[in-house]
Amino acid sequence: MSDPRIGLALGGGAARGIAHIQILHAFDELGIKPHRMSGTSIGALIGAGYAGGLSAAEIEDHSRLVLSNRLDAARRAFSSGRGGLMDLINFNPLASPIIEGTQLVKLVLPTPLPDDLAKFAIPFTIVTTDFYNMSEVAFSSGDPVPAIAASIAIPGVISAPKRNTTLIDGGCVNPVPISHVQQDCDIVAGVNVIGKPQPSSGTAARTTDLLSGAMQIQQQKIAQLQRDSLRCDIWIEPAISQFRIHDFFRFEDIMTAARPARDEIKRALELAMNS
Repeated sequence: MSDPRIGLALGGGAARGIAHIQILHAFDELGIKPHRMSGTSIGALIGAGYAGGLSAAEIEDHSRLVLSNRLDAARRAFSSGRGGLMDLINFNPLASPIIEGTQLVKLVLPTPLPDDLAKFAIPFTIVTTDFYNMSEVAFSSGDPVPAIAASIAIPGVISAPKRNTTLIDGGCVNPVPISHVQQDCDIVAGVNVIGKPQPSSGTAARTTDLLSGAMQIQQQKIAQLQRDSLRCDIWIEPAISQFRIHDFFRFEDIMTAARPARDEIKRALELAMNS
C-alpha cells in the first residue's frame, strides 16, 4: 500500500509566518514530503523554498542569515547583486516610501530555485487577490518571483508587479489556502499563523495595532469558514500571537515559540498516516 498523499497549506501572517519553518522541519524529520502545497503571503515565500527543493534546515539557515540583524540586512541589500536599496524602495516625494515587492522577493528568496512553478519538486500554488474584482487569483505555473511578490503585496507598504490587473496579498481572500490542496490528497493539513489581536501593555492600543488586529479578525473568520466548508484533517495554530507583523528580526524568538507546533504536527501526521 502506498503512503498517504499529504496536502499542506501555509497561511499568511507576515513575521509570524517564520513559524512555518518549524512545520517543514517536522516533515523532514518524518522523512516524508507533501504531495502538493499552497501558500499565501509569507506562506508563499517560505513554501516556495521548500516546494522548490530546499530542506527545512536550508530554509532556516537562509532565513537566519537574511534576518540576523537590521545592519547586516541593510548591508546585504546593498551588496547582494540582486538590486540595491534604491531598487528595493520607491521614494515617492508625494507619499510614503513603498517597498518594491519584486525586488524584496529577489533579495530574500533562497536560490537556486526553478524559474517556473511547474518545475517545482512539489506542485505549488501561490494565492493572490484581484483587488478590483474582489476575487482570488492563483498561480501554479510561470515565474514564481512576481507571483510571490503579488501574494505579499500590501497596499501602501509593499508594491505588486505591474500587471493588467491589480493583485495584492492573498490573505484578503484566502489566508490559509487549504482549498488548493484538496485535489488527489488523502490528508489535508493547514497551518494558521494569522494570530489574534493582543492587548497593549499599560497603554492604549496603537493605531497600527488596531489596524493589524482588525485584519487578523477578518482573516481568522475567513479561515474558519474555509475550514468548516472544506476537508481539513490537521489544523495547526502555532502560539505566535504575541509577535507583531513586522517582527521579522525576532527570528529566534518566533522559532522558539513555534517549536511545540513542530511536535504537534508530527504527532498528527503519524496518527493520520497510521489510521
